[in-house]
Amino acid sequence: MGAIQNLYRSHHQLTHGTLGLLFVTAFWHWADRMVANESFFVGPWKVLRTTISLFATGTIYPHLRTSGWEFLMGYGIAAMIGISLGMAFGMSKLVREFLDPWLGGLYATPTVALAPLIIIWFGIELTPKIIIVLLTAVIDIIINTYTGVINVGQEFRMLGMAFCVPKRQIWFKILLPGSLPYIVTGLRLATSRAIVGVVVAEYFGSSEGLGWLLFKALDTYNMPLMISCATLLAGTGIVLNQGILAVEKIMAPWRDTKLQE
Repeated sequence: MGAIQNLYRSHHQLTHGTLGLLFVTAFWHWADRMVANESFFVGPWKVLRTTISLFATGTIYPHLRTSGWEFLMGYGIAAMIGISLGMAFGMSKLVREFLDPWLGGLYATPTVALAPLIIIWFGIELTPKIIIVLLTAVIDIIINTYTGVINVGQEFRMLGMAFCVPKRQIWFKILLPGSLPYIVTGLRLATSRAIVGVVVAEYFGSSEGLGWLLFKALDTYNMPLMISCATLLAGTGIVLNQGILAVEKIMAPWRDTKLQE
């Protein structure tokens, strides 16, 4: 009994996640039996068969490659810009006063309103899609990084100054580690928003990608394909979020990340 309890404690997150997945799958299957109309709703097993078929025939791979490249480029640039600007916001009142109105305006503007303009200005190649993903993801990273910087205890900054620590070292030895939990939160939020950005970008101008495939399925009323694409996008978000948490555990072993999970 003790061994089972220890196993549960060490893998409680996996256990709870698996139980939640089984519950949702069971409810999904029950809802499918109640509706019994494949043009309106399909169950998990039909979606699973469709997904397996996509991988078995190789149909999905060009779409995964296109969407993956758009996500990686847009999200990676957003992370670099967002963390840098967030640190600058927290350290410099001048930067904060100069850029804060623009940040608020961009955050309030729906990406779906900007996407057509970006497509018109930059064409339908890779560049506009990266820009759309970047704009969708960067705000959360900036805001959370900035919040982390201003929440680092003033006493730590004063201690660094008292020991004549160079400003560069205060950034990398005090502010960045102290802000890491907030940065991770921003990166996790940005992950989901970047996936939405990929779908929006592919809706307005693309001939490949998971988002394009999803909307193509919508146009042809292919419900199994539509839900399969949506499930793949959701699964990608879950995997990436858990990956970010795992990286945080490595980079910040002093932090009790169980509170976040």
